Amino acid sequence: MTLVVGATGLLGTEICRRLASAGKPFRAFSRRTSDPEKRRTLQELGAEMVEGDLKERASLDPACRNATDIITTATSIGSREEGDSFQTVDINGQIQLVDAARAANVEHFILISASRGIGDCDNPLIKAKRAIEKRIQESGLVYTILRSSFFMETWLSPHLGTISRNLRWMRCIIRRRAMPP
Repeated sequence: MTLVVGATGLLGTEICRRLASAGKPFRAFSRRTSDPEKRRTLQELGAEMVEGDLKERASLDPACRNATDIITTATSIGSREEGDSFQTVDINGQIQLVDAARAANVEHFILISASRGIGDCDNPLIKAKRAIEKRIQESGLVYTILRSSFFMETWLSPHLGTISRNLRWMRCIIRRRAMPP
C-alpha cells in the first residue's frame, strides 16, 4: 500500500492516477478542507481515502499504518489554510510524517523536494526542503529524494500562469511577498 501525501494537488493526483493504472493499491491523504471534486476523483480512481493534516501528528499515524511506501508532494506553497507556512508544513509537518513513517516501519519514503533552480538566491522554500531532506537522511528509512526543477510547474503554475512569465513572480511567491504587476 502506497500512501500519497498531497494527493489532491496536481502532482499528487497524477501520482495517484499512475498507481491506479498500474493496479497498485494506494491511500490518498488529504485535508477535510480539500476540494470535494478532487477527493471524488481520487475515490473514483480507487483510493483508500484518509483525512488528516501534516500539522496534526495524531492524523499521521493511522495514515501510515500498513503503508509500505510513502510519496509526499505536500507543500505550503499556494495554501490558504490558516497556520500554513514553510515552518509548520514544509518542515515541522514533514518531520512528523517522517517520524510516523518510522513508527509504522514504512519500507520506502519518497520526498518530492526542490532544486535551487532559481539561481543562487537563498530562499525559505529551499531552506525548508533541505531541512526535511536532512531529517530523512538521518532517519534510518530507505528513501528517495527527487529534487524537481522549475520546469516542473505543478506547484507554481496555478499561481503564476506559464513559465514564460517573469521569474520575479516565482521569487515573490517563494518569499511570500506581494507579486509585481
